[in-house]
Amino acid sequence: MSLKTLKDVTYFKLNNEINRPVNGQIPLHKDKEALEAFFKENVLPNTMTFPTVTDKINYLIEEDYLEEPFIRNYSPAFIESLYDFLAQQNFHFKSFMAAYKFYGQYALKTNDGTQYLETYEDRVAFNALYFADGNEELAMTLAEEMIHQRYQPATPSFLNAGRKRRGELVSCFLIQLTDDMNAIGRGINSALQLSRIGGGVGITLSNLREAGAPIKGYEGAASGVMPVMKLFEDSFSYSNQLGQRQGAGVVYLNVFHPDIIAFLSAKKENADEKIRVKTLSLGVIVPDKFYELTRKNQDMYLFSPYSVEKEYGVPFSYVDITKEYDN
Repeated sequence: MSLKTLKDVTYFKLNNEINRPVNGQIPLHKDKEALEAFFKENVLPNTMTFPTVTDKINYLIEEDYLEEPFIRNYSPAFIESLYDFLAQQNFHFKSFMAAYKFYGQYALKTNDGTQYLETYEDRVAFNALYFADGNEELAMTLAEEMIHQRYQPATPSFLNAGRKRRGELVSCFLIQLTDDMNAIGRGINSALQLSRIGGGVGITLSNLREAGAPIKGYEGAASGVMPVMKLFEDSFSYSNQLGQRQGAGVVYLNVFHPDIIAFLSAKKENADEKIRVKTLSLGVIVPDKFYELTRKNQDMYLFSPYSVEKEYGVPFSYVDITKEYDN
């Protein structure tokens, strides 16, 4: 049996039964049954075991699953004591979905994806040892906080800490595009690379000229921000961090940008497929001036990034709208 040949599992069916009330009550005990079935049918038969913790760590290092330097900052005796401490805490997943999520997206697996190489305690231990950087007291403190779920590292940190072949440990990056084709191309390439190494990526689109703006004197030539959003959405879908989790991206637009209505409409179910975004998150940059106008119930003017840059000599996002609005 392996993770790729699982058949006749019952945990999905048990988990689905939670959505079927019995006598008006949600059968929460089905979640516990699904959790127990998941470990019995999936985790325990497909987890590689070792005689000792030291044997396990040596194997992971020799097979290029684990970095060696951070492990060598500690004595084998201390690592054994850390593992003993974690075992004594008697950690149990509180729900089927929590266990399914961990083993599906966080636990280290063999190169062929057929067996698990880590338990939750292993991942906690490697995080504690890695981030403590040789400080035994800190390593023990981090392990205690994590195993009791009072502290949780960011997703890429928890996923990648200690791994030999991994993405980055940081969560988020921000890309600011300028209003030219080369900048858009570089932005897409940067988003692909940053997503590949484990980061969520935010992109500011406020500097891009709106739909219908002129290009090289030709009126109505610009396509606006919507096609660029679609390019980024496809990029994040493609760059999925070694298959561990989908790339995550968000695009931001200033509320005073002429494309703001189309931007906000891109999530509608009935939006045209050419502009509809499904997985890309949206964010709006809202200067103080917007709230001032709202409180006074006044009309709001939108500003072309092309015209603003032509007038001020700097990209739209560099201009303080609150200060310059009435000029």
